[in-house]
Amino acid sequence: MMISNIAESINSGIFATKTMPITTMMESLRSLVQKLVWTNGNEAHGTFTKFSTVTEKILRENFIQAKKYEITPVTTILHQVNVLEKGKFLVNLLDKTCECNRFQQDKIPCAHAIAIFSKQEL
Repeated sequence: MMISNIAESINSGIFATKTMPITTMMESLRSLVQKLVWTNGNEAHGTFTKFSTVTEKILRENFIQAKKYEITPVTTILHQVNVLEKGKFLVNLLDKTCECNRFQQDKIPCAHAIAIFSKQEL
């Protein structure tokens, strides 16, 4: 049974240990908590790994593309990214926006923003 309240989970585990000697009861409770932490940790890690793998792939592809771009600072916040054959893109680092709209849509830096970060070591 999956319960979000850890106290309820432990209370249900304690019920079976009430008649045990104190040392056996403590070992049983330690084991119960260890299993809960292990199970919940693995479930959380599995969800994070799936998300981060997709994000990591996008960032890696954006980083490869960013190496080809030329940067022209407009201000400390605004930068123009020159892309051969595609034109120029204005990136606002403060607002996290780019004229390609990928920065806003994906909620992760687009290749143009990554070009700025990598060239200026931000």
